[in-house]
Amino acid sequence: MKKLISILLAIVLTFVLSSIALAGTGGGNSSVTITFSEIAELGVSGNPGTLTIVAPTTAGDLPADQSDATTTMSWTSNTAFTTVQLTRKITGSLDVLFSGIDLYGTVAAPGTTSGASAGELLFAAAVTGYEFVTGIENCNISAQAITFRANVTGMVTPYTSTAQTITWTLTEDA
Repeated sequence: MKKLISILLAIVLTFVLSSIALAGTGGGNSSVTITFSEIAELGVSGNPGTLTIVAPTTAGDLPADQSDATTTMSWTSNTAFTTVQLTRKITGSLDVLFSGIDLYGTVAAPGTTSGASAGELLFAAAVTGYEFVTGIENCNISAQAITFRANVTGMVTPYTSTAQTITWTLTEDA
């Protein structure tokens, strides 16, 4: 009887242990596909303060330039690589020129593949796109200062202009 119980117990243990061993031997595969689309995003933090032209300290002089650097720009870009790395640029255009006052703009840029600043540029003609940053490749750049400077070119009748719109664009650099 003891022998029979031992044999039955051995048979039961064999089935239990083999089912445990079989439970851990399964396998499978997964296939994951990722699509990373082209990105060309540009954002501006807001508007600069009013550039108020004040009287010069010395009679006979033109008023001093006024500037504001409280606005910032950020961009995210990834570009295709064919035989050469494609690049992007940031252009800016002013919808209407100011009377008797030149408006200049500068967009700071970190350089290298994140974009190089062209330095200070004059908005010399309405709706003309000026290249403020060039050579942008794959990058994400935050809070680069935009500096606006107003320069009086000649005395005109006092006025308060309506706000003029500057359109910033991130496009392919041909």
